[in-house]
Amino acid sequence: MSIRFRLNALIVALSSLGLLMLLLAMVVSAGPRIHAENDSIMRLAKEFVETTLDSLQGTTDPGARLEVLLAGLKELRHVHIYRVNDHTPHVVPDEPVGGDAPAWLARLGRPSPSVEVPVVVNGHDFGTLVLAPRLSDEAAEIWDSIVSFSLGGAAIAVAAVLLMSIMIAYLLRPIKSIGDALMVLEAGRYDVVVPEKGPPEISDICRKLNRLAVTLEHTIAENRRLAQRIIFVQDEERKDLARELHDELGPYLFAIRAAVSAHKGELQRGVSDREKLLLTCDTLVERIETIQRMNRGVLQKLRPMGLEQYGLKATLTSLLSILRESHAEVEINLAVDDTLPPRDETSNLTIYRLVQEGLTNAFRHSDATIVDVTIGAALMAEAPPALQSGGPAVIHVIVADNGRGFPDGVKPSYGIAGMSERVWATGGEMRLTSRPGGGVTLDAWIPANAAT
Repeated sequence: MSIRFRLNALIVALSSLGLLMLLLAMVVSAGPRIHAENDSIMRLAKEFVETTLDSLQGTTDPGARLEVLLAGLKELRHVHIYRVNDHTPHVVPDEPVGGDAPAWLARLGRPSPSVEVPVVVNGHDFGTLVLAPRLSDEAAEIWDSIVSFSLGGAAIAVAAVLLMSIMIAYLLRPIKSIGDALMVLEAGRYDVVVPEKGPPEISDICRKLNRLAVTLEHTIAENRRLAQRIIFVQDEERKDLARELHDELGPYLFAIRAAVSAHKGELQRGVSDREKLLLTCDTLVERIETIQRMNRGVLQKLRPMGLEQYGLKATLTSLLSILRESHAEVEINLAVDDTLPPRDETSNLTIYRLVQEGLTNAFRHSDATIVDVTIGAALMAEAPPALQSGGPAVIHVIVADNGRGFPDGVKPSYGIAGMSERVWATGGEMRLTSRPGGGVTLDAWIPANAAT
């Protein structure tokens, strides 16, 4: 059932119930009303008859005047007045129900007892006047009131339902616009605008729907930009990997091949210079070790080895050992809290990549001599507001160097931008600040999502 139908049905039900209760109250009060009215009429009729009889005293032919009086009293409402004497039986005439009132309504009134007034005029006994109540007249008046009230109430209820139906249809008209807008959003178009009109509740929904459409449009645009950035970063990483393989591993592999070919030629010629052969072997071992070291570096970039088996602290220690070999001039300090909350693989990998990228940028751009890496549980008071909602524990990662910092307004590198997006994807937040005294500090707050 639609809202319009339900509201109209509710209005009809309430109107019908109210009208029924009022009619029931009128019916219930009909009996006391009939009884009270007849008591009042009987008192007035008795006083009227006694006054009239007093006026007949001293008149000539009072019997004829009494007959004229009785003929006029036959049409009196609410009461029967008749005379009984030796020639007239003491019988109350049948009481017809006046109007269209049902007989049961007249029977609700408790009839008042009949009143007998002796008729003695100028010393002559003309019998007795009997005053008997007629309940049907008052019942007919009450029934007419009930019928009139019912018809009027029904007409008012019908008019109210029609007016309310028209008003409800007008007020609910913006809902159709909201439904059409939702269909447009479902189709992938986010430039929809719903007119903000109607009652305050519906206009507020329209306003929020417009804001939702704008937010969805921005979100889709941001997702598209992130997808483009991911593709670009992947291409850059592949270029770097290809460049390292070509520039670093290529020459060593070529040198090893040349040395092995030369060694093979000497063996084929029967040269037995043992010292020279040993020197060639030492050169080959040295170059192979260099290739192995470079291979470990490439593997660390692609996927940190031992992160799942040995844990975050041991893997970072291994990474720093490799970096110290290639950057002996830089002092690298690592402090990892042993009481870090439980983490899943994504959180550990994000922390590892964050430290790796922070150190790489410090080596490339800052000319730093000291780099401090600190990893510990973050205090909720120090965490960003978005992470203070009582969710999972937060890990604070700090990579600080004593280099030259960076000028204001400089854009972060693609690596830093990619790390910021990686941290944001985990529900965390990252900040990169240049200290006034020199150096750059990378702060990141990462939710410690426990492994399942």
